[in-house]
Amino acid sequence: MEKYLRENFFVQPKRPSEDALRRWRSAVSVVKNPRRRFRWVANLAQRADAEQKRKKLQYGFHIANLFLLEISKSN
Repeated sequence: MEKYLRENFFVQPKRPSEDALRRWRSAVSVVKNPRRRFRWVANLAQRADAEQKRKKLQYGFHIANLFLLEISKSN
């Protein structure tokens, strides 16, 4: 069923890409009240920081996992 739906129907993604958000913000850079205008738009800087933190944690877990595997192999 999912394959049929994917092939025959196109649904816009709920979360637009960062490039699309950046283009939209630059297109409407001069607005009357930017705080209100961009209230519901994702903060691109915070999103990038969160992604960087997630990758750093993932790397740390990967190293810890390798260390634990080495310990279990040596026993």
